[in-house]
Amino acid sequence: MMDAYAHLDMDAQNPISDLERRMDAARVQRALVVETWGKDNRACLDSLIASQASRFRVALCFRPEEGGLETEVLQSNMFCALRVRTADIKVLGVNAERLDVNGKWLLAHSEAGIGALEKELTQLSQCHPGLKIFVPHLCWPKHGGEEDCDWYESVYRLNLLPNIVVGVSAIAHFSREPFPHKDIEPFAVHLRKTFGVESLVAASDYPLFEKSRYAEYMQLAADWIGPRDEQTRHIDSVLWGDNSSL
Repeated sequence: MMDAYAHLDMDAQNPISDLERRMDAARVQRALVVETWGKDNRACLDSLIASQASRFRVALCFRPEEGGLETEVLQSNMFCALRVRTADIKVLGVNAERLDVNGKWLLAHSEAGIGALEKELTQLSQCHPGLKIFVPHLCWPKHGGEEDCDWYESVYRLNLLPNIVVGVSAIAHFSREPFPHKDIEPFAVHLRKTFGVESLVAASDYPLFEKSRYAEYMQLAADWIGPRDEQTRHIDSVLWGDNSSL
């Protein structure tokens, strides 16, 4: 199993070793580690990129004021995805083409609701039909603490995009109930019916939940996606950037 979206616990003495220990206990083979907007984990991610650690890949944040990614980072097999706010998609410019050419993913962030994000991604995909897009966190079924009225229509439209993967992650963030968050399961069921298991990936959003339950959250996400045979399991490797199975 791959954890397709995790942060690092920067309160831990060694954040990378901390995540590895939890992955080992949960039998998670590898993880995509995502940079925070506040850059607090950036030094650790730069260390991961330099180390070429085989069980990790890294997603870095796009900040328009910093320009594009360095070519060395963009071409590194350790760099998997560029995390982009909805408001900044329209100013990606040549960066979108560079992601496409290098086989990297656009990791979309929905700070203004899924409706706004879907519109931006649809326009971007029309300009760059080969660009691979990863929408995490159940496509943000809630906005501002309330169910997003645009969610079902936006999910339908996102499913029309040619190269899209959706993450079942950040479960606790949207829930008003304790684990196992039964109030959120219907959203996962709808995503499975809409996209099919072949376009869904499981992820934890560690450490933004009860950290002692890392393994349980990974299993919950996997259970909501449903059984995978060898023909559909390849999506984990597609996101990872190789052709191996997990």
